Amino acid sequence: MQHTRENRRHLRLAHRAKVQLNSTQEIIIAYTRDLSDSGLYLLGSFNSPPKIGDILEIMLLDIEDAMIRRVVIRRIDSQVGFAVEFCEENME
Repeated sequence: MQHTRENRRHLRLAHRAKVQLNSTQEIIIAYTRDLSDSGLYLLGSFNSPPKIGDILEIMLLDIEDAMIRRVVIRRIDSQVGFAVEFCEENME
């Protein structure tokens, strides 16, 4: 089932947090714009942009000993940011 911005699976909560994303090419620092039960919208940019469907690792930097989660890129808004969805599996 396709979901549009007007037809979301989960409610969004505006929240700003600093995160680190690890891709195979680079590590970047980004900030959350909002979050939901299924994912995050991140403000930031890559030197080597990821593609929709790429899986990255994300970690909150504002929390000591934060766990690392896998996310998949779902949408990229050029020059603005990107939406990621949490992967079902947790990293150990």
